[in-house]
Amino acid sequence: MTAPCLLSRMSVPRLIIQSMLEAWWQEQVVSGDAPPLPAVYDPDLPERRGSEPEQRQHHALVSPRNEWESWWMYARGAARRFAQGVSPPEIEVFGPVLAADEFGLLQADLSYSRLYAAGDGGYQKTGMLVVGRPAVMVGALAVSAAVNHRRKVAARRDAEQRWRDHQQIQVTMTNHRLLCNTFDAGFESYYYGGITEFYPDLDGWQLTLAFDGQVAPLRLAGPAAPALCLWTATAVLGDRWSRDSRLAKLFA
Repeated sequence: MTAPCLLSRMSVPRLIIQSMLEAWWQEQVVSGDAPPLPAVYDPDLPERRGSEPEQRQHHALVSPRNEWESWWMYARGAARRFAQGVSPPEIEVFGPVLAADEFGLLQADLSYSRLYAAGDGGYQKTGMLVVGRPAVMVGALAVSAAVNHRRKVAARRDAEQRWRDHQQIQVTMTNHRLLCNTFDAGFESYYYGGITEFYPDLDGWQLTLAFDGQVAPLRLAGPAAPALCLWTATAVLGDRWSRDSRLAKLFA
């Protein structure tokens, strides 16, 4: 499926999102009074000190405890800018080959999982035919029953719809798709045109997507989730993205 090009190409220099050292990023990090972060992960961020914007920005970049804040500030600033008609800078993407009209928006490490059932509930019973003393036969039957019970429980568990394949991966976001670099399958492409359900969760720092066909729902969670929620919303909702109440905290 070919996804539409939903964000226009900019003539600004290509930047790496995480650097945030050019003027566009600096303005996002240091401008205005920011609302509190969503509290679900309680990152316990230290109070910033120093009067120079460069000092405060550097502190946000080098402290791992501030990774959450850096992405939150980026998402808020980018949302305001995009609502005013300013598209984000492009980033270089190496590895996956992009289409001629495709360009990178961000790269980040996120927690990945998929929702699906691993079985149909069926299992193979063990039958043990033992001839001998009554005590031996009773013991064999007990062992067989225990094995069958374990198999039954495992089969039921596999038949449940649950989040599986948990792993920490690198996600590349472009104007056409999400690229998830998984351990077992390599790069998986999730085109915006194939998304049928969109569930941004800023408080939970996660994004959940459902797709048409046989593709299992996808959940991505971590510090960069607000940015993923933002750009996915602009892709799947079009001009309606800014009216989605689930993204209201980006404008608070």
